[in-house]
Amino acid sequence: MVLQRAPQRAVVWGFGDSKALTTLTINGRTYTTISEAQAANAQAESIWSVTLDPVSDEGPFDIHVTQPLANGTHVTITLHDVLFGDVWICSGQSNMQLTIGMVYNGSLEIAQASNYPKIRVFTASMELSMTPIEELLNISLNWSLPSQQSLGGPEWTYMSAVCWLYGRMIHQALNGRPIGLIATSWGGTNIEDWVPPQGLEDCGSTSVAGPHNRTILYNAMIYPFTRMVIYGSIWYQGESNAGLPGNYSCLFAKMIYYWRQTWHERTNGSTDLEFPFGFVQVTDLFVFCLLYFHMIL
Repeated sequence: MVLQRAPQRAVVWGFGDSKALTTLTINGRTYTTISEAQAANAQAESIWSVTLDPVSDEGPFDIHVTQPLANGTHVTITLHDVLFGDVWICSGQSNMQLTIGMVYNGSLEIAQASNYPKIRVFTASMELSMTPIEELLNISLNWSLPSQQSLGGPEWTYMSAVCWLYGRMIHQALNGRPIGLIATSWGGTNIEDWVPPQGLEDCGSTSVAGPHNRTILYNAMIYPFTRMVIYGSIWYQGESNAGLPGNYSCLFAKMIYYWRQTWHERTNGSTDLEFPFGFVQVTDLFVFCLLYFHMIL
């Protein structure tokens, strides 16, 4: 995987027995922390969290985490081959979900995948939740090196073409800096599904009936990542809101604002409060087309 490089301070966290002493070691440094119950955690588990010192070296490193068990023994979990670079979240609907094998020259990208071992890719499964959850319900593609298998997976499942092409290009532009790409998207979804509840309230969107306006994708597919320090996000969505675009400008602005706020707060200030947020906005294009066809008819 990739964790966020200096000057930001990456956060590593996990679950454990309540009040258990957790020890984390990386590159000769040792950190200790205590697992604490999380009242807002829908999964009702105690969570430990360690904020690392800034890491400038790209690695690779191994991260060892040790906790005592009730029987007096200890258990250790090791994360191998961890790089430090820039971590990006890629989200939205079908234009972001579209996989590499489905796009022009996608087969060439897949064939050349192994040329980029410092890029690491991850895809969240499409899941819903009525409440914010700490841990993803399912994973389509666990952290992986680029390969014909990880980039050429099942259509609409892994890996996002836009996410990969963006990451590959900035990896090359930054002289081979490690890049972590997290794809978490769902085709045909409205922006209301991705907006935190505060954003819906600010835009007066909480009274609309139906499955939307419940933050169900934010809860299940964005919130679980907000303990992880990121560099930025890219977004490709809007078509599903084309029929009722009036409130989109408010919802989109509030979504960006509260994503930034949440990431900043839940990473102890390590994620930039104004992290880069690149987007493709397609609502106006579709509204223009609808108006055009109405005029010519």
